Amino acid sequence: MPTASAIAPHRRPLLPSFTSRASRVGRGRVRGAGPRCYGQPGERNDPGTFRPSIQSVGSADRLEVMRAKPLFTIGLFADAQYADKDDHERPSEPGRVKRFRASAERLAEALADFRRKSEQMACVVNLGDLIDGYNDDDVAALVPTRTGPVPAHLADKSRADLEVMRAVIRRGVAAATPVYHCVGNHDCNLPREEVCASLGNPDCAAYFGVKLPRSWRLLVLDTTEVNPRYETPGSEAQALGEAYVQSAKSEAGGDKRDEVKPWGGGLGPAQLAWLAKELEAATERNEKVIVASHCALSRTAARPGMSAWDADSISETLESFECVKVCLAGHDHPGGYGRTLVPDREGAYRTFGRVHYVTLEAMLEAPEGGTSYAVMEVYDHEIVVAGVGSCTSRRLRTSKRGVFTGVASFGERMGDVVDEINSDDGPGPAGGDSSGASTGGDGELIAWINRNRGKMGPDVEIV
Repeated sequence: MPTASAIAPHRRPLLPSFTSRASRVGRGRVRGAGPRCYGQPGERNDPGTFRPSIQSVGSADRLEVMRAKPLFTIGLFADAQYADKDDHERPSEPGRVKRFRASAERLAEALADFRRKSEQMACVVNLGDLIDGYNDDDVAALVPTRTGPVPAHLADKSRADLEVMRAVIRRGVAAATPVYHCVGNHDCNLPREEVCASLGNPDCAAYFGVKLPRSWRLLVLDTTEVNPRYETPGSEAQALGEAYVQSAKSEAGGDKRDEVKPWGGGLGPAQLAWLAKELEAATERNEKVIVASHCALSRTAARPGMSAWDADSISETLESFECVKVCLAGHDHPGGYGRTLVPDREGAYRTFGRVHYVTLEAMLEAPEGGTSYAVMEVYDHEIVVAGVGSCTSRRLRTSKRGVFTGVASFGERMGDVVDEINSDDGPGPAGGDSSGASTGGDGELIAWINRNRGKMGPDVEIV
């Protein structure tokens, strides 16, 4: 008895066609029409790629509509430190090269990337040290200070470099995207007021607050205060700074002696009072707060001597306000992350605080041909710092512990939790980055959870 295939060996079941013959030819689906090619998502006849269009059955791009979209984004970069100088490699740290002239082009490329993503971008934040600058300071003195202004010929060179970077920013940023600038120690080779006015900060201020979308607020702080090198010569602020440095360095065995470096600084009394007032107002308005500064506001987020001089008192203030979610900084070029140790239920300083302290890697020291900047994505329950080039990507929980978020886990760096599980000792005492090399099993995961009971949520035990 003849089979169906014998009767009609070349007939195939007829399936409905959802595209014209012309489009099938364009995709190479008709014999003799060339290689099999598929269009980009949303395109039906692009023979240049092999991805199926979003209309195709089984296309992974259909899942895009189900992925969470950020409430808004912020462009971030730190320590561009442009100067018309030759590259410089640190003698004490081989491999760390300052590429001064490359910073202008690197910033232009970062701003072009920000511009392409400007639809959701609320602002761009420069975390300080836009230029390298020139001075004749004696940083080896017991109390480094200034008795007069920076010589005119050096100040003019700093102004020329600042103008180069201002032009890069004017050309590169989208018209509707504001750029806010933290004042860095290298920027202070020019008077602080001049820098803020030149860069266009709100009210020409060195510290200020701005409203962000969806009940968020940005507070920009100035961590160059207190340092007498950066205050007006002969002013009361300079005298107070000199007294602070003298006192810190004369403390026998004091913690501050090694922290008070000539390139640092902190928050003066007026700014610290302003910060507390702003946080109180944000709490009343039910806002969430992002803080930006040049120096890290917690000693856990930078190497010794690279955080703000009064970081302990600043972080204590920040931890006391639940509205503060993340603090961003530059200054320490290798970058870092930390959380301040706060008192636990028994009053001992051994529990990680809520606030995330992130230090971005310097654009200046990215490898040749590389870069370093980030796009920060703000969601309802988390913040993602999406690093580009040398900048580390991080995922940071911003909701309360114990609140269901629909997100499985939050690591301080992509893979941090896995790293902590795989390490023998768990997270370091400062609460910063850890590293591991192996893959842990369920037993190691349970051990890690039990080691951290009470530190990050309800006091439960898993067996």
